[in-house]
Amino acid sequence: MYFGYSDDERILGDAISELFRRHAPISEVRKVIDTPVVSAELHNAIGEQGLLGVLAHNGSVYENVLMANAVLEQAGRALLPFPLVEGIIAAYFLSKDEAKASLYEQTVAGDQLVTIAWHAHGATRLEKTDGNWLANGSFYAAPFAASADKIMAFFQGPEPETKTLVILDRNDPAVSVIAEKCMDLSMPLDRVEVVNLTVTDDDILIGVGKGEELWQEAMQLGALFTAAELSGLSDEALKNTVEYTKIRKQFGQEIGKFQALKHMAAEMFVLAESTRVAVIYAAWALEAGTEPEAVSIAKAYASDAANEITGQAIQMHGGIGYTWESDLHLYFKRARRSSSAFGDAYAHREKLLDAITRSSKGG
Repeated sequence: MYFGYSDDERILGDAISELFRRHAPISEVRKVIDTPVVSAELHNAIGEQGLLGVLAHNGSVYENVLMANAVLEQAGRALLPFPLVEGIIAAYFLSKDEAKASLYEQTVAGDQLVTIAWHAHGATRLEKTDGNWLANGSFYAAPFAASADKIMAFFQGPEPETKTLVILDRNDPAVSVIAEKCMDLSMPLDRVEVVNLTVTDDDILIGVGKGEELWQEAMQLGALFTAAELSGLSDEALKNTVEYTKIRKQFGQEIGKFQALKHMAAEMFVLAESTRVAVIYAAWALEAGTEPEAVSIAKAYASDAANEITGQAIQMHGGIGYTWESDLHLYFKRARRSSSAFGDAYAHREKLLDAITRSSKGG
């Protein structure tokens, strides 16, 4: 059986690559470092193409996972300064709740920017007080939260060991967004503080206490999609490095002719191609509803490979590779950020080992 992108998926990938080159060239990525906001032009372009609505579901079956992967691979190549993973997952969640149809349409059309605050500082609470739901919590790792119209966050409660997914209005006085320092300045991760926020049923996705399944689904989709980003990022860093070795001369000849650099490039190519195959297979498996562990395999491999490839790319560029003027540090930092998101290589290998152990015990 052939595991790769179909003609339609390849055509989509090429079209999206051109879209990102036009609206988010590396010069625009650098601008975000100084002014960490989402470009309205980029957001509108993504909305016009309906990219945030690419992932769909038919009952319990995913649809267009490979399409989503093709989009996210191009986002990785472009170092896209946009919360695309969060936007696709948020739109997918909204599509599962009929009561949120209007917000879903606005999100996909690019009229509303929705991101997700992934992690909490300490305990979060959703409690019933005087007939109203009251939310409190502190969250971090919310990409571009300062630019968002809506922020999704998982709160504990109301029953013990349950989660509820709440849609926060960034402009509500009870919601505060604080910029935080992070390694990848082209993808700002903000802190979100929620203090005594009154929550209505319209702000709750799917239903009260029904967020645990959504959380597990988000972690799996997030791991796959960041692996796809890492695949595109790795391939682009390698391509740019090989091009550099063709023009940089030392001792009167191009450094790409040196045997040592040829070996390094070959090893990087194997890592990049193996990542791509693992990610495509994991997307196929998720869409087919089989081998859920394939996502962990892909994420673990992609994380290690991207860190290795971007590190070696800097080495192959020599002294210039360590300078701010070189674009390589942007790839290096995005690789570090994405490799740790949704579980790093160690976490996913541990998850795999746990699955193998339970399988061997018949559990």
